[in-house]
Amino acid sequence: MTPLLFMLCSGVFHFTLANRLRIFRLCEECNWEDALNRCNERNESIITLYDEKDVNFTESFIKNMSTQNVWTGLHIGRNNVSAWSDGAPLTFNMSHANVANGEQICEAIVNNTWEGFNCSDRKPFMCQKDNSYFLIKNEAKNWCQAHQHCRRYYGDLVSIRNETQNQQVIKKGNGATFWIGLMHDEWKWMDNSCSTYRRWEIRDKDEKCTMLSTIAMLPSMQTQACDNVQQPLFSKGSVRIIVIQKKLNWEQAFDYCKAEHTRLLQIEDAEDQKAIEQWLKYSNPNVNEKIWIGLRQSRVFGFWIWSDKTVSYSHWRNNTMPKMPLSNHCGVINRNSYRWSDENCLLQLSFICEEDIIYMKN
Repeated sequence: MTPLLFMLCSGVFHFTLANRLRIFRLCEECNWEDALNRCNERNESIITLYDEKDVNFTESFIKNMSTQNVWTGLHIGRNNVSAWSDGAPLTFNMSHANVANGEQICEAIVNNTWEGFNCSDRKPFMCQKDNSYFLIKNEAKNWCQAHQHCRRYYGDLVSIRNETQNQQVIKKGNGATFWIGLMHDEWKWMDNSCSTYRRWEIRDKDEKCTMLSTIAMLPSMQTQACDNVQQPLFSKGSVRIIVIQKKLNWEQAFDYCKAEHTRLLQIEDAEDQKAIEQWLKYSNPNVNEKIWIGLRQSRVFGFWIWSDKTVSYSHWRNNTMPKMPLSNHCGVINRNSYRWSDENCLLQLSFICEEDIIYMKN
């Protein structure tokens, strides 16, 4: 799905018109609101952190720039603390969740009743399309990943408007434990994306913005007064880069990325190439020199393709596209030179997935 179509389907406008893969930029010191204004001018957002890989990349990136602390996009600002993933207002509520101290609570149905859990927990989930319900019980995901899966393949996580619908959902669940589409959270990321990362220190309840500090041995996110001055780290792009260290053959890597994220990495233009070079340089993944990406060669026609399109932009080693009959049929990127090359599809290599960022509708 193109970024523009994704925005229209999500019902929100965000900051990703110019780039597909996320790319990062450090800016000069300012307060949080000035950072917000600066990034809006360039269709960027103050960084969202999704997991420890994001934190490790950020630590490496800013230390290379001789910086120790940066603004992040997390701030108090959600209009509705409790809201459905499809943006509908909360008119029917069987929740007993009490959100406090920066908690992010998501609702699941357990033993036919609503119960709040940490949104980073992994559970089965129920999707909804129109008036049909789909229990996904063989895939345990955190709430945001479940949200993304439902948005991609169905419509959204299930939302419940009344007691009749509540009983229908419980019946469809057939005694299982599963996520529904209700989240409770006072805090939101600046770009309105869905992230369950919340490893942080709330130092003062009056501090309504956050920074990532790398001064201690382990980096940590901390609350900050919004009028303090820090360097902001900006990002642009609607697709995350995720390096997977485990080694699989190309077909297995393709299936893994489709099941766990969105797809095996595609590099569709020069901006994508810059983004992957930046990520590999600063994330310093513990992988071998060659890493699978989503390139494969048609064994019939000989041209190279991504999962859903032919290759137009390329960055081949020696600027030469591998050609049949001498070529191997799958593609890798070199973690040092960032050049592409062909490789035997049966080799066991680490690989790079990409994951479409999911944006909240509320």
